[in-house]
Amino acid sequence: MGSEGFAHVRFIGYAIPTAPAMIVPLGNPDRGSAMGGTNLGLGDVAADVGGRLSVMRAAVHAARDALPTGETDVLNVFVAPEFFWHGPQGPYLHASGAPDPVAHILERLAAEFPAEEYPNWVFVFGTAVTAAADDPHEVFSRPTTRVRNGVVADLAHRYRQAAADDAAKVFDMIDDYLQWGHAHPVVQVRNRALIVSATPLGSAGARFTAHAATTDKVFDSAEDLVLWDVTGREDVVTEQMSAHPYVDLSAGDLKRDPFDAHAILRLGATDGSAPDIATDIAVEICLDHADARLRGAMSRTRWPRGEGGIDLQIVPSCGAALSSGAVAAVAGGYAFNVDGQLAVGDSILPTGSGSVFGVRSAYGNYIDPANPRYRAHTQLAGVVSAAVGDDGRSPSASDAELARFADDLVTVVPVVAPPTLDTFFSGGPGAVHIYGLRAPLPLGPARQDASAPI
Repeated sequence: MGSEGFAHVRFIGYAIPTAPAMIVPLGNPDRGSAMGGTNLGLGDVAADVGGRLSVMRAAVHAARDALPTGETDVLNVFVAPEFFWHGPQGPYLHASGAPDPVAHILERLAAEFPAEEYPNWVFVFGTAVTAAADDPHEVFSRPTTRVRNGVVADLAHRYRQAAADDAAKVFDMIDDYLQWGHAHPVVQVRNRALIVSATPLGSAGARFTAHAATTDKVFDSAEDLVLWDVTGREDVVTEQMSAHPYVDLSAGDLKRDPFDAHAILRLGATDGSAPDIATDIAVEICLDHADARLRGAMSRTRWPRGEGGIDLQIVPSCGAALSSGAVAAVAGGYAFNVDGQLAVGDSILPTGSGSVFGVRSAYGNYIDPANPRYRAHTQLAGVVSAAVGDDGRSPSASDAELARFADDLVTVVPVVAPPTLDTFFSGGPGAVHIYGLRAPLPLGPARQDASAPI
C-alpha cells in the first residue's frame, strides 16, 4: 500500500501547448527542436500569474468534476507541462534581493487549491522560469548579448534558406554556439517544477515536513528559450544568453530541503518512521529525463538502509517523451510524462496504447484544431521489473520491463477556456487526460494483484 492508506493511483495530465507563439522551428519539430517565436503574457508578474492561474483552474475543475466521489484510498496525481509559468521576456525577471516569483505562484496555488478540497491530490503544476537581473536594460544592451543574438538570428535565417547538407551544417553551427553560450551565460535561469500536496511531503534523505516543494532542471537544451523574438523585440532572454545553475548530484537526488534543486520527495511517513508505507515521487524535467538524470544517479542516491526507490517518476516537458533508457521507477511503479509541444504514438488518434518511441505505454494527444502546429501529449508507463545499472548503454545494464495497458485506459475531458486564454497560450485550451478514471491503478505492493495492467 502507498502512503496515507492510498491503495491506488490515478494520473491526470493537462495536455496544453506551452510552446511560444508564432514558432519557427529549427531541426525536427516532431522530436523537439530549437526555435524562434515570441513569448505571450503580461509584463506585470502578479497579473500574468493570475491569468495563467485562471487557465489552470479551468483544467483542475474539469478533472475534479469528472472523478468519482467518495474515494478515500485513491491518490490523484495531476501534472501540467513544462513552461506553463513565464512572462513575455521568457523568464520572470526579478532583482536579486526581491521576492522570488515562484514563492508568489506557490502561495496563489495553495490558496486556489486548498488541502481540504483536494485531500488526496498531489499537483505538479508544470514549471516556472525565473531569472535574477538587477538591471535588465544593462543585460539586454550588453555587447555580448547583442553579438550572440545577432549571430544566432543570422544563422537561423541562413538555415531556413538552406537545404540538405548545408542546412545540417548550419544547424550544427547553431548548436555549437548555443553550447558555448550555455558555458558562458549572461543570465542564470532557473526552471522549477511546482509541487503542491495535501499529504505532507518529506524526503528519505532528510527530515522535514512541507506541503509545497520545487525541483530544478539541470541540463540546458536548445529550446528552453527562444533563439530570437520573431516580432523584433530585443528585451527577451534567449537560449544563447542563458544557462541553468549547477546542481551537485554526487550524492544522488534525494531532497534535503523542500526548495533545493533535488528531485526525489517522499509522500507520507515524513518522519522516516514507516518507509514501507511511503510513496517516493521524483520530478524530472524534460531534457533531464532524456539525459537520464534519475537513472544515472541510482547507485549514488543514498537511500536509508540501502532500501528504497522511486515509485512515481513524473516528467513535465515541452518537447520530450518518455525514454526507455531513462525510466527509473521501481517494479510496481510508474513513469508519467506531460508535454506541451509534441504529439506521440499514432497522432491521428487522441488516445491509445503501444510503443511510443520504443517505450510501451498508454498515451493521449491534443492537437489545436485552429493551428495543428500546436500540440501536447500525456504518456504513462508501468514498470514490471526495474532497470538494472545507471547507464543503459553498458553491456551489463538492462532497461525497465514495462506493462501493457488497455487501449481505453485514457479518458479525455475537455477544458473550457477562460476569455483571456489567448493572452497567455497560443495553442488552445488543451484537454485533461485521465488515466484510470473508473478503475484507478494499483499503488505499491497492490500492483501485483489481478487488477494490475496486463
